[in-house]
Amino acid sequence: MGYNLGVDLGTTFVAAAIANESRVEMFTLGDRTVVTPAIVYLREDGALVSGDAAGRRAVSSPDRIGREFKRRLGDPTPVILGGTPYPVTTLLGTLLHDVITRVTETEGTKPDSVVLTHPANWGPFRRELFEEVPQVAGLTSPRTVTEPEAAAAHYAASRNLSDGDVIAVYDLGGGTFDATVLRKFSGGIEILGIPEGIERLGGVDFDEAILSYVNYAANGALSELDMGDPQTSIALARLRQDCVLAKEALSVDNETTVPVFLPHRHFDVQLSRSDFEDMIRAPIESTIGTLIRTLRSAQIDQNRLSAVLLVGGSSRIPLVSRMISEELGRPTVVDAHPKYAVALGAAALARAGALPAGAAAPTGQTAKDNRWPDRTATIPGPRSGQSGDPAAGGAVAAAALAHGTSRGSASAGPPPGQPSVPFQRAGPPPRIPDESYPLGYGDSGEHGPPAGMSGAGSGGPSGPPPPPAPPSGSTSRNGRRLLRVAAAALLVAGVLAGLAYVVVTQFWPAPIAEPTASAPPAAQAPVPAPPEQPPAVSVPIPSIGPTIPAGQTPGFVVVSPNGRQAYIANRAAGVVTVVDTAVNKVTATIPVPAGPPQYLAFSPDGRTVYVSVWNEARTIAAVGILNTTTNTITATIPVRTRPFLAAVTPDGKQLYVPNHDSGTVSVIDTTSNAVTTEIKVAPNPHWVEFSKDGRRAYTANHESNLVSVIDTSNHTVLAEVPVQTSPHSVAVHPTRPLVANVNYDSASVTMIDTESERVVATIPVGKNPQDITWAPDGRFAYVANLTDNTVSVINADTMAVTATIPTGSSPTSVAVLPNGTAAYVSNVKDGTLTILNIAG
Repeated sequence: MGYNLGVDLGTTFVAAAIANESRVEMFTLGDRTVVTPAIVYLREDGALVSGDAAGRRAVSSPDRIGREFKRRLGDPTPVILGGTPYPVTTLLGTLLHDVITRVTETEGTKPDSVVLTHPANWGPFRRELFEEVPQVAGLTSPRTVTEPEAAAAHYAASRNLSDGDVIAVYDLGGGTFDATVLRKFSGGIEILGIPEGIERLGGVDFDEAILSYVNYAANGALSELDMGDPQTSIALARLRQDCVLAKEALSVDNETTVPVFLPHRHFDVQLSRSDFEDMIRAPIESTIGTLIRTLRSAQIDQNRLSAVLLVGGSSRIPLVSRMISEELGRPTVVDAHPKYAVALGAAALARAGALPAGAAAPTGQTAKDNRWPDRTATIPGPRSGQSGDPAAGGAVAAAALAHGTSRGSASAGPPPGQPSVPFQRAGPPPRIPDESYPLGYGDSGEHGPPAGMSGAGSGGPSGPPPPPAPPSGSTSRNGRRLLRVAAAALLVAGVLAGLAYVVVTQFWPAPIAEPTASAPPAAQAPVPAPPEQPPAVSVPIPSIGPTIPAGQTPGFVVVSPNGRQAYIANRAAGVVTVVDTAVNKVTATIPVPAGPPQYLAFSPDGRTVYVSVWNEARTIAAVGILNTTTNTITATIPVRTRPFLAAVTPDGKQLYVPNHDSGTVSVIDTTSNAVTTEIKVAPNPHWVEFSKDGRRAYTANHESNLVSVIDTSNHTVLAEVPVQTSPHSVAVHPTRPLVANVNYDSASVTMIDTESERVVATIPVGKNPQDITWAPDGRFAYVANLTDNTVSVINADTMAVTATIPTGSSPTSVAVLPNGTAAYVSNVKDGTLTILNIAG
């Protein structure tokens, strides 16, 4: 079977995704990670190697390493590796060639089509140069799209948007920033206005800021190094890697340590998140300004945004989402795969076989250069009523988008072949040198950089000098403040040149071509819905996503069958809270007049939520009927005693309600809302869940340490399986004959073989596990440990815990999206939901 390939040649990483008829998924390029470093190494025999093989030599042979060269496309000065000059197109071609080779070897055949991505702010000059890259790699006629367009295609395939919804894509990667605005309409996604970007702003600049901070904090120790000593180059290469690790650590920790190993000296530098945020705050403000200008060019008020989608590895820095939310007052969506979104979208577009007009033409053709885009480019999303899959690509139908020329400029930077030394021994207060070419270079394709401009191969070290060293022994608060300000000033100065054009352009919003009645946009033609996609592949160690407010005492969370909403039972508040999972924002609060809502169960069609209602005084015992169309309680059904978590049969005809204090299960006809029978079980049932075919029901009986197996055809108990102390909840595996239950007072999970009705494994987890849920692909289960404030992740194959993830205070339940990308954990004491990215 054939396949299509999407490749994102980033500044710091290379990512690839493949798409076949049924699925879009990442292709693993790295030795230990899905992505691989965008690094090239010159071997002694003259051969170029890339990726992890090159990265392993970065410290020992820094003079033979090239990195971050994508930012220098358009600079005629070659990159020097081991004394040999190489054009940037050759190095990018080497990266691409190695990707194509590895994919072809694994898949057994070459891809049917390839789509490459590039920054949105590249003008015709650099786009034409970029067309040389696939030629170096041996590719014929690949197509190119901008990175935000690819991210938009991925978003459209993974989220369900309502017609008229507008989102912005904020793409902050390793070396560049891009912003674009898109809107959902019937059948697709249209790109609005002119995508903008900032060249030479990304994660590598933040790494340099930390490096300068280290020198400043160490009283200029790096400035005193003997640059002629080969050991110095090795030490600085290692230090740069440690600065990258420190930056990444501060996305999850409040403080980190940067180890500094210099020739004949070793010391540590402490770096707090607040110090780091002070360094990068001004550049982040500049990206938000660019985003606002993009909104202005699209003639979209920021209040109309449903969300801002954060893409690119650097977008995971917590300050980014915080500042965007504060500035725009809109929710942010941190993509589950910020480094993968562009490659996944490119693969989806490659499979679709049609691209937005205005994307670069196939190699050998001339790219059109229209300054103002049409507003009718479309990238269809998931079919209505179907949950999206982030690994699934939407088809591209007809479109008509022509991108404007870039106002950004190509830049000459430090030689990637030789580690730059951003330190000087003396002189006036330093700044980051202006590395940008004059305005217009890279846009017209007619001019190169001015004569005499220094670049790679100029013979001397280049890069930003440090801030002046602080007075010896100074550790005062003022000194620390000056330190942070100086580091921030370094970073800001380097960005200003790339933003200079804003002074002229920000007051003239881009005109938008309106579709005419005589020539309706091609996007209005009917677009076939993409096929239903399998769930994403879950991973052994989920990453932690954002924490969102969920109202007072959120005791239980459940996700709708289509994945669009999460419903939360707020116990003490007496309401059910609704969260839109596309933007992770509360959209409704529904009063429950009968009493405190405790548990929620969806009907298979998603039209009804059954609300278990009871109070601690045990004077209330009922099931509320919540209509999800109107978000109102339409009826209340009395039951015998406190109802815990109910379940609806797969055909939707019956509701099984466990009555905790009476040792019974009430069976309710969902048409008449009347109790038709009661099933006696061991005391006292907490939870009900059905087998996939609906022939069996399983109840966790808390006081008897038994799991009951019920025949749903005649409402009789077939078996009772002994488990450990206080079974609280059960979860039926999506594909295997396996039921898992948590044992609240034994801190364990029991696995039951449903064919033999016997326990096959008992797994220790955190203290007081209260809920267990399987990933949709069945590879892992997630356990909410109430007292430990954690979620345990269990491998279904090894029956062992693979990770323990911190949550908010007192996690009580876990609900997963049907597409397998995320899990929502209710934290009853915090009033929050913790989001886990379970697919990576």
